[in-house]
Amino acid sequence: MTAKTIAKAQIDWILKENGGRKNILPVGMRYCPIIVFENEQSSSSLWSAEVYNTEINTRQSIADVSYLSEDAPHHIFEQTGRKFFLYEGQSVVAEGVIL
Repeated sequence: MTAKTIAKAQIDWILKENGGRKNILPVGMRYCPIIVFENEQSSSSLWSAEVYNTEINTRQSIADVSYLSEDAPHHIFEQTGRKFFLYEGQSVVAEGVIL
């Protein structure tokens, strides 16, 4: 069993008018979108993430982010500065970076 890696990330939430979410989820609420890291957009790099906002400021949040699957590439969360996108279906709802 692989240990779960949790990373701190800064997330910029896209406005609804631009295809994003109407509301940012409140602090502490579990949110499970698809996460895709920059330069890794292939069908084998689609993983479900678990996101918990810990701080919110308008359209930006600080969150704890991890993968739901043991088989996911957890080492990516140890790479400070890695950019990622959060998807709901085909829509990118947020962009983030590992802190």
